Amino acid sequence: MSMLLSDLRTTFGYLVQAGLCRLVGPLRPKAPPRPDYGAVYTSPDFTVERFGKCQAGSYIEVYRPRTPWLGQNGRPKAVIFLHGFVLGASQIYRAHLEHLVGQGYTVFFPNFQTGFCSFPPRGLMTVAELLDEVFGDGLRPSQETWMKNALASVSDAYARVGFGPDVAVDTYVYGHSLGGLFALSWPWYVTEDGLPANLMPLQVVTADPVPSSSAASAPGQIGQALDSLQDDVNLAVTGKALTMPVAILHGDADWIVPKSEWDTPFGAIATDRKRMYLSQTDTHGCPGHFANHEQATDDTSFFRPLLSLLLLDGVGAEDTLDWRYLWSALDRVIREGARADQLDFDMGQWSNGRPVRPVEVYLSGG
Repeated sequence: MSMLLSDLRTTFGYLVQAGLCRLVGPLRPKAPPRPDYGAVYTSPDFTVERFGKCQAGSYIEVYRPRTPWLGQNGRPKAVIFLHGFVLGASQIYRAHLEHLVGQGYTVFFPNFQTGFCSFPPRGLMTVAELLDEVFGDGLRPSQETWMKNALASVSDAYARVGFGPDVAVDTYVYGHSLGGLFALSWPWYVTEDGLPANLMPLQVVTADPVPSSSAASAPGQIGQALDSLQDDVNLAVTGKALTMPVAILHGDADWIVPKSEWDTPFGAIATDRKRMYLSQTDTHGCPGHFANHEQATDDTSFFRPLLSLLLLDGVGAEDTLDWRYLWSALDRVIREGARADQLDFDMGQWSNGRPVRPVEVYLSGG
């Protein structure tokens, strides 16, 4: 019941703010503009290579820069980007993927589920169509099966693009929602499965991760599908391999995974170099910023906005929460070598000079 009330409360708040912005938006303060990334977009030209089969859970897209950025150590940079539950189409995160490859990083985006590797031609889906694509094999899905799919497709893609086992690569893992759990479990599986050492991340950054499927809540058919997922990737086990810096970038208004769901699982992350941050909803101006479960997505137009609000806890949009929070964290970790647990964030100002609500620290290591 509390989850339903949170869902309805945040959905109503979003609709009220959106309606207000349509009516008097020009009179209200404007959000901070998109930063000028010209200085770091050293590879505006890139290619996208596709391997594997969508219905087999082996499909992967590799975003390859024409001018790789090697940094001071002369090594190529790779980002393994793990999507959220039933969010396997790359269009959902396309702006972030292109932001990363534009900086000269090779980005690996595996669709570890079956189906939904791209938006349908007509642009909209029903919940039944989405779930039929992802769960159409009729079997009870397993977190570990999906995790192994991602590991296998990324390992294969590394070899295909020239990042073989003997090639020194600076690898980083980023994951959203269920992909966040997989990102936090990635180091354990790399070691356990004897995969090449260059798949081991230097740092792990996650956006609104789920500590387990049982800790996440969603209504209707999406919730039923989530509940049917075998909860067999256990952070209490896999967290022991997290010896590198870790950042959990969460939203204070996330009702799919309320922040309190991390109070106990945070202790399973072995390293003391860990921190959980919280962005804050701010509707002072137009458009507003919504610190919900979909703050990491850029495009959820495969659903109607109301359906996305009710089932996914948000409408994907590229905005300040991306540029100055989620994207900024990964940018600083890779390009500046900042530690994931020692980040700070300049959220900018509304056009009338009022500061955007700041990012807070919720949990910290040590």
